[in-house]
Amino acid sequence: MTIWKYLTFRFLSRVMFVSLGLLLLVILLTMIENMRRASNGGEGAGFALQLTLLQAPAFLSQVSPLIFMLAALWTFLGLSRSSELVVLRAAGVSATRFLFFPVISAFLIGVLFITVISPIVAATSQRATAMIDELSRGGSNVLSLSGDALWLRQGTPDGQTVIEAKRVSADGTTLFGVRMHHFNTQNILVTRIEARSASLVQSQWVLRGVSRWTINDPTDPSLGKAEQLPELTISTNLSQERILDSFAAPETVSIWELQEFIQTLERAGFSARRHRIFLQTELARPALYAAMVLIGAAFSLRHMRFGQTGVMVLMAIFSGFLLYFFKDLTESLGNAGTIPVILAGWTPPIVAILLASSMLLHLEDG
Repeated sequence: MTIWKYLTFRFLSRVMFVSLGLLLLVILLTMIENMRRASNGGEGAGFALQLTLLQAPAFLSQVSPLIFMLAALWTFLGLSRSSELVVLRAAGVSATRFLFFPVISAFLIGVLFITVISPIVAATSQRATAMIDELSRGGSNVLSLSGDALWLRQGTPDGQTVIEAKRVSADGTTLFGVRMHHFNTQNILVTRIEARSASLVQSQWVLRGVSRWTINDPTDPSLGKAEQLPELTISTNLSQERILDSFAAPETVSIWELQEFIQTLERAGFSARRHRIFLQTELARPALYAAMVLIGAAFSLRHMRFGQTGVMVLMAIFSGFLLYFFKDLTESLGNAGTIPVILAGWTPPIVAILLASSMLLHLEDG
């Protein structure tokens, strides 16, 4: 049992050191970019530092699989250099046995990440996104979902308009069951509009089946008689891209709330395929961490006397990036609807585990 504790401690300590090194590198590079962004928006170094610290967990989350591969390389190359691997093999301990605890450790860290760390990353990413929106657009996202309703906000020179819709087309250009409340520059409600549908055409809302109330006395709760119009055109500063981009990115939604958010999104009429794929990739994260440990071990268990250590390290890093490329490819195919969502999320780690395991078994057979 002592040897397993030793191997596990050595591997986890390497994970910690690699994580700290990459975290410092990410903070340094991100701080430089955020200093430029803050200066363009009229903010100071404090804003840039706060934004950098909020973005750091998300960046570290993205590179976390690489951390486990580098930690495995560092661990097993060190054991090989000190001939400890030779002693273990001479004692009858196979590679599959002394890899068991590092792989299980990586898997359990992945589970911990999903349950505890991922919600923290989502919260910091959401706050960072809001800060960037405030800096670049002078306000937060124009779209939100609440219950069975979709809410939009648009600004015009003569005030603000709040739009409520029961559902929307998948491309975000047609609203159904529409209500519009227009407020003047003093935030006083002046017009209420109900329409059967509203289509976004060349910076204008084209409303059909319209009932419009003009409110002269805001203190009077009765709206009076509505003006009936077959069609009405209202100018807008919204666009299809801005509406779709205003959705909460999957990374900014806690995994505990993601399933409910997906259901709300689909009830509103939007496609939630991107969010479903993200959910599956998060659930597959423990398997991905285990796969990266196996990849790192597969290229570092050779004894030093065989040479070509640098080549093996480069091949391991190349394999890791190749897995990243394959992961992006399957997610793109999943987003396009070419392959099922579950395959898009789970295929890369499973394929990597099978290939790395076969390579380790071949290495064991000599």
